Amino acid sequence: MPNSSSTSQANITGSETASTSYVNYVEMSAEQEYFLYELETTDSGSMGLVLRAIYDTGDVQQFARALQQRISHYDKNIQKVCSFHYQSFVDAMQELMQLKEQCQDIKDETVQIDAEIQCISQRLCAKKQEIVRYRKLMKNAKTAMDQIAVCLPVLENYAKLQELMSNKKYYQALKTLEELEHTHLALVEKYRFTQVLAKSMTPVRLEIKDKAYSEFKDFLENIKKVAGRIGKHASKDTAEQHSFGVTDAERARKIQEEARKNASNVEIEVSADGSIVKKNVSPKRYPQAQVEDSPSFFQDDEQVSAQDLIDFTPVHRCCQIFNVLGAKEEFEQYYRQQRREQCDLVIRPSHKMNNFKHYVEYLDEIVGFFVVEDQILMTQSNLSTAAEKDKLWDNALLKIRHHLDARFGGCPDVEMMLRMKKVILLFILTMKSYGYAVAPLYELLQNFRDQYNEILVKEYCAQFERDLDKDNYTPITVNSEEEFRAVIRQFPFYKRSMEQEPFPRKFPFSRFVISAYTQAKQYLIGCLKFMDNLQLNTSAVDDTVRRCANVLLGRWAGILKSFVYKRLSMIQLVQITINLGYLEKSCESLGAFITSKTSGEEAIGTTSHQVVLSEKVFRDVRSEVEQQIDECMRSKVDEIIELSNYDWELPAAAGQASDFITDLIKFLLTTFQSFTNLPSGLAKHVCTQTCKHISQSLSDLLLSPETKAISTGALDQFSLDVMQCEMFTTRCPVVGVDPQTLSMTFADLRQLLDLVMSSDWTTFNAEYGKDHAKYLRVKASTAIVVLEKMIEYERKSTGFFGIARGDRKRLLDTIVRQLKLLEIQ
Repeated sequence: MPNSSSTSQANITGSETASTSYVNYVEMSAEQEYFLYELETTDSGSMGLVLRAIYDTGDVQQFARALQQRISHYDKNIQKVCSFHYQSFVDAMQELMQLKEQCQDIKDETVQIDAEIQCISQRLCAKKQEIVRYRKLMKNAKTAMDQIAVCLPVLENYAKLQELMSNKKYYQALKTLEELEHTHLALVEKYRFTQVLAKSMTPVRLEIKDKAYSEFKDFLENIKKVAGRIGKHASKDTAEQHSFGVTDAERARKIQEEARKNASNVEIEVSADGSIVKKNVSPKRYPQAQVEDSPSFFQDDEQVSAQDLIDFTPVHRCCQIFNVLGAKEEFEQYYRQQRREQCDLVIRPSHKMNNFKHYVEYLDEIVGFFVVEDQILMTQSNLSTAAEKDKLWDNALLKIRHHLDARFGGCPDVEMMLRMKKVILLFILTMKSYGYAVAPLYELLQNFRDQYNEILVKEYCAQFERDLDKDNYTPITVNSEEEFRAVIRQFPFYKRSMEQEPFPRKFPFSRFVISAYTQAKQYLIGCLKFMDNLQLNTSAVDDTVRRCANVLLGRWAGILKSFVYKRLSMIQLVQITINLGYLEKSCESLGAFITSKTSGEEAIGTTSHQVVLSEKVFRDVRSEVEQQIDECMRSKVDEIIELSNYDWELPAAAGQASDFITDLIKFLLTTFQSFTNLPSGLAKHVCTQTCKHISQSLSDLLLSPETKAISTGALDQFSLDVMQCEMFTTRCPVVGVDPQTLSMTFADLRQLLDLVMSSDWTTFNAEYGKDHAKYLRVKASTAIVVLEKMIEYERKSTGFFGIARGDRKRLLDTIVRQLKLLEIQ
């Protein structure tokens, strides 16, 4: 039967497979076959579209027949499948009947086992009740033992508390108290003896709190005592780290000593090939005493910190105690209040701060105070915050700056200010190393810098005045090469031809120039000393030094202006003018000197500066001196001309120049020869102005209202004197002066004399006012004055208005009338 079944199954499978294939019917078109395929495979939502397409074709009846054939075909296939699975269904029903019998056997066995279990369970329950009764007895015994064990720690901890209080171990006592109160008493609070213990806890807490406050006050007192030592050691460490106050020579010496010390432990030798190799030597053993006596041993011993000088245990203990007591905020407020008050005490300077040592001690105490504050902040961050520390420092900083400015701001001693600047700078570096803001202290140092520079300026101005008074106002003369090189080293002067000159050689300037230039460089070096380590960049330092140099040069210019208004000789004025010219040229060398000190030698000539050395201050002074030279020359000329004592009624000329003219020309020759080193423009200007003044003074002498009559002989003598002056202009010793231009200064006077002495009135009247006139420079009013004085002389001496002279009288009257008409025109 199984074989038949499998055979039939194979046949049915083949028929089923065949039935699932589509059969082409003669009456069914391809389009209808496509519609049937779409209905079978598409979802219900697209079925309406398929049906609409069927109706649109118009052949609905034929499609219905094809659909009916397809349905019949599928029904046949279903019947074949059911026939194929029928035998399997029959076999399955038979297997279920067999399973029913087996289940009934299992049920009978289960009922039997259940009866046995019920019997055993009854015996087990009896045993269980007996076990429960025994366990209850054991639990009661254990509970009694536990209660006794709980009470024993309470009594033991209370005894321990009393012992700790007597030994002044308050924090341990407080921890024991907390443990007793919150751990042990809570377990046995139902007993009456715990109530007595609880009442005694509050007095113990208050006692611990009072003792903690007392210990903290002792700690604050200890801080006050050792703050100075802490600050001193902190400043010392900062100075060593920054090599503060150590010169380059000392730093190099220390490096050499360290290298020598390291090299002493290594022995070397030169090998055959010339290289250096170490020797294989055993290390030397030194006795212990020698190591302890070495300098490094004491240096290590001196390197102490705030923890070494102060025991911070009381602070930590107090924080722990108040934290346990629940009064943490109360202790923090108390701590900050006490520190603020202590800070005010430290910052307030004592009345005996009258020397440098007191200032150092004052700043060391401040450093020590804030070092301790910084240490407390690192170890107990809850006591003091960074904001509180900065606020405390900011308030202190304002007071520190005020006290230093008030007590030290008026110091007149430069060296004292330099020392104080170093102390304040070390204070700044120390506080900065601990993270404190120090910008206001740099501003304070800058204020001190201005005061320091002002004191320096006053000192060098006083020295400048002394050099002015001591100068001999003569060019420097050197007699040997050493002296010549010494001057060149002191002042930047170069003249190629001078090195070829024989000795003795003369420099154009006096000793005053070298002294002023040297003093200026020393002043600039003094300014740089104070600006060292002031947090200024190279450009700012350079510009600041240049401003200071301009201040000094301006002050010196003011001193020179005041000095030249004293009664100085012509030689002094001329030498001062020459000196000023070289001082003005030296400003460029001073600028290079400043650059070399601030930026280095390599930066000279390559750096642009916002502040330029003001050379015009010397130009202004030089213009003042030039005016003084002009005035001095005019004054000297006036003095000589005042000695003229002319006899205006002289019958005949003496045939030679007057004595005062000879003296005047000698004076001019001597003076103009000293103008050799003067600037060419100045020498020509002074020469020209002096000749103009001589011409004007002689004209004033001729036209003076005090002279009523002039003789022909006097005119001849006056003309001879003027001729001497004209001859001087042709041989003037001043280089660069045009003799023709210089002789023109006497042209007005010469034309006037030629006119009146030659009586060429016809030509004068005919050409008056024309550009090519022979007497172009003569005014009619001037000619009238001279002519009237000549008429007055003739009237006084010869009886001018006699009958014999009537024709000349009419002629001269006619000339005077014509001149007056020309004057009116």
